[in-house]
Amino acid sequence: MAYQIDYMWHPTHKSNDIVAAEKFFKDVFDRPSLPVEVCLPPTELSPGYPRDYSILTPIQEVMFDCIDPKKYVVEGRQTFEDVSTPHLFCLGWAATGVEEIYKVCVEHGIRSTDQANRLGSSTAPPVTGFSTNDPLFFTLPESTGLRYQIYPLSASGPPHPQGVKGWKLPPVRETDPLSLEFCSHHTILTSNPIKGLNFLVGILKGKIIHKGRNELLETDSTYISLGDGVYELAVPTRAGSFAAEDLKFNWPFDTYHSLTYKVQDLKKAERHLKDKNIRMLFSNENTIITNPEDTIGIPWGFTDKLTPGDFRLPG
Repeated sequence: MAYQIDYMWHPTHKSNDIVAAEKFFKDVFDRPSLPVEVCLPPTELSPGYPRDYSILTPIQEVMFDCIDPKKYVVEGRQTFEDVSTPHLFCLGWAATGVEEIYKVCVEHGIRSTDQANRLGSSTAPPVTGFSTNDPLFFTLPESTGLRYQIYPLSASGPPHPQGVKGWKLPPVRETDPLSLEFCSHHTILTSNPIKGLNFLVGILKGKIIHKGRNELLETDSTYISLGDGVYELAVPTRAGSFAAEDLKFNWPFDTYHSLTYKVQDLKKAERHLKDKNIRMLFSNENTIITNPEDTIGIPWGFTDKLTPGDFRLPG
C-alpha cells in the first residue's frame, strides 16, 4: 500500500500559561484561538479524556497547538513533563496510509507510543484515546531524534483547515499586521542529523531541497520538503551560540527550535513587532528573528526570501 505525508497536523508547544499564549496570538499575530474542547469528539466518545488542556490557533496553513502539560492527563497520568519556560516540543502530520508507515517504522527499528506514552506493539499502531479508535502514534526521539506524531488524513479528530475539501492557502489579509503568506520552514536543532534524515527522508519520503550555512543561527543546515512544509535540520557550529544553547533543551535528543514565516512586507512586520515591544534577537536584510523572552518562548522568524529549492507560492 502506498503511503504519504499530506500536511502538517500541528506543532506542539508546551506552555505554563495558555491564557497568556492566547493573548499573545491575538495581540501579535491578530489570530483568534480555539479551546481544544470544541475540536474534540463528543464527551461520550472520549470519556475521561482531558478537554481543557490546549488552545489551537490557525496561522495560515499551520494549526498551532499550545498545551499546558499539567492539564494533559491521559488515563490518570500526566503525559508531558512540566516546563518552567514555554518551548516548542514536537510536531506531527496528517498522513495517508498510517498503518503502512507504522509497519515500515517497525521494520527499521523505530519504536513508538500512544497518547499515554505506552509502547506500541510490533504488529499494529496504537489508537486514539477516543472510542473512534483511529490509528495514531508518536515516535520515540531515541529512534528519530525528535518526537513526531502521525495521524490519519481522514481521522475523526480535531478539524484542520486543510481537511476541508477544496481548501486553498488564504491570501495575505490586508489587515494582517505581519503580512503572513505561509510558513517558510520549521527549524529542528540537532547534533547528529542522521536519525532525522533517516526518518524524514528515508521513511517519510521527504526531499532534500537545499544544504547551506544559516548565518543567523550559526548552523550547517539541511532543508527537507515534506508534505506541505519545509523542515530545516540545523547543526550548531559554535559552542555557546544561541542555537547551541537551545539544543540543550531536549538533550541528548533534537530540539524543535522555531517556525519561520514567509511575509509579503518584512518592514511592515518589523514595525508591528517593535510596536508590540518585541525585541529582535537576530536580523539581516531578509530575515528577522524575535527574542523568545518576548514571544512565548519561541524565536519566531519572518523572512521575505524563499529557501533555495522551495517553489511554493502564496495563495
